[in-house]
Amino acid sequence: MQFFAGIDVSLDNSSICVIDERGVIIKEGQVASEPEEIGRFIRHKGRKIEHIGLETGGLSQWLHAGLEKQGFRVTVMEARHVRSAFSAMRVKTDRNDARGIAQLIRLGWFKSVHVKTASAQEARALLNGRQFIVDKVTGIENSMRANLRNFGLKVGIVSRRTWPTRARELAAGIEALEALVECMLKIRDVLLQELRMLDKKLLDLARSDPAVQTLMTAPGVGAIVALTFKNALDNPDRFRHSRDVGPWLGLTPSRYQSGQTDRMGHITKAGDASVRTALYEAATTLLGRVTKWSALKNWGLRVARRSGMKKARVAVARKLSVILHSMWKTQTPFQWAAEKSAAA
Repeated sequence: MQFFAGIDVSLDNSSICVIDERGVIIKEGQVASEPEEIGRFIRHKGRKIEHIGLETGGLSQWLHAGLEKQGFRVTVMEARHVRSAFSAMRVKTDRNDARGIAQLIRLGWFKSVHVKTASAQEARALLNGRQFIVDKVTGIENSMRANLRNFGLKVGIVSRRTWPTRARELAAGIEALEALVECMLKIRDVLLQELRMLDKKLLDLARSDPAVQTLMTAPGVGAIVALTFKNALDNPDRFRHSRDVGPWLGLTPSRYQSGQTDRMGHITKAGDASVRTALYEAATTLLGRVTKWSALKNWGLRVARRSGMKKARVAVARKLSVILHSMWKTQTPFQWAAEKSAAA
């Protein structure tokens, strides 16, 4: 007889339910959220655990790796699909969630999530840390702008290098503002110093990765965009067709069709938001700053004339995701001349 297990993971303890192939509950309970403890609870002499399921979450990748090392077949399930399956549940408890996950695993009514490799997780941690620092630096600058504006002092457009000089110049003569600006600038300097350290680590990582070097040959794609894209996909063979990458990243329009109603909406925003942001920024750079001709830019500008620049950036971001995946899969740099001759 085959057995299936569902795990509802929490930070300290996890609820576990083991059922047989008929759906009958064999064992359930709570243990510490540690791979060894979970494995010890599930394992039983003479019992073959066919499949273990758990939702995506903060501990899911770590638990997945730990349970697979113990010889279990483990699937991380997309939380959105699990919530939809449980929407009719009248009483929501951790025990009921574990029971439901076990039944979904037994029946196969779930969508699995790709679990990234350890190297991809490490790179993603660096990218997330970098973005956190960038957001904090921006927040400090915006806070200084707001406080100075209350006194009618407008910072205007300044570069990151000239920020301290401009802020001190405006705050001069107002004791409270002088103290505030000096305090905020000291914190900003520390953050910028750490940001430079992380940037150096990421640049070194990009230089040592041939796939990232290939992706960086595309217009508008720098080290951060290439690393973000590569670590989100992790493995190009996950997608049989490059055209599937755009919908996976949520860069295609949503649609509602029922009877006589057929509406096209905004992009779905499914998938990784950080990759969408990175590709949108790359598309903005491509359409604005990149002067070298390419069929991709030419196509994007035609879309902009027809539908506006904002839609053009989204469209170019989607098309860029398809091109980057194809480049990565074939290990082929961006073909500038080939695109030009093809367009001609």
